Amino acid sequence: MSDFFEVYGSYLHEWWPRLVGAVGVTIELSLLGFGLALVLGCLLGLMLRSKNRLVWAVANGFSEFLRAVPLLALLLALYFGLPSFGLTLSGYWAGILGLGLQGAAYVAEVLSGGLTAVHKGQREAGLATGMHPLQVFGWIVLPQAMRVMLPPLLNCYVALLKDSSLCALIATDELMLTARAMASEYFLPLHIFLLVGLFYFAAAFPLSMLSRALSRRLARGRQAVGVS
Repeated sequence: MSDFFEVYGSYLHEWWPRLVGAVGVTIELSLLGFGLALVLGCLLGLMLRSKNRLVWAVANGFSEFLRAVPLLALLLALYFGLPSFGLTLSGYWAGILGLGLQGAAYVAEVLSGGLTAVHKGQREAGLATGMHPLQVFGWIVLPQAMRVMLPPLLNCYVALLKDSSLCALIATDELMLTARAMASEYFLPLHIFLLVGLFYFAAAFPLSMLSRALSRRLARGRQAVGVS
C-alpha cells in the first residue's frame, strides 16, 4: 500500500499543473454549457407553457428528442456532422453546444414545473392590485418559483459537469482527455484516474449537498405554511 502512495510523491509535481489546467477547461465547459442551457431552457420552458398548441408541440417534441438522444451521439453529430453543412466547430465549442442543447431540455422541465408550482391565485392577486404582468412575474411569481427550481437546477449542473467528460471523445482538451494522455505517457492509469475522480468529487459533492439542504429547507417551509 505504501508503494502505491509513493508514486504520488514521485510524480505529483509533474501531474498537478497539467491536471489543474485541464480542470479549468472542464469548469469552463460546464459553466458555458449550463449558461447556454439556461437561456435555451427558459425559451423552451415558456414555449411549453404556451396556450398555442403548435408552439407547445414544437417545444415538447424538441425537448423529448434532446432527452432521448444520448449526449455522446449528440456531441459526435455536432463535431463530425456539421462540417457537411459548411459549419466546422472545434471540440471545445461543439462540447459547449452539445452540453447546452441537452441541458436545455432538462432545464425547461424544471422551469416549467417551478412556474406551475406557484398558485395562479398569486398572479391574480398581483394583477388585482394594479401591477403590470411583468411586475407580477418579477416580484411575485419568479421569487417563489426559484425556491422550487433552485435544487433541481443545481442537480442539472452537477450532471452536466460530470457529462462534460464525454467531450474527451471529440478532442476537447479537458480533464478526461488529459488524464488519458497522461495514463498513456506514465503507464499509471489507476493513480491518474483516481486523482481525476477526486477532482470530480470535490466539484460535484458540495453542490449535491447544497441541493439536498435547499430541498430539505423548502420542504420544512412548505410544512410550516401548511400548519399555519
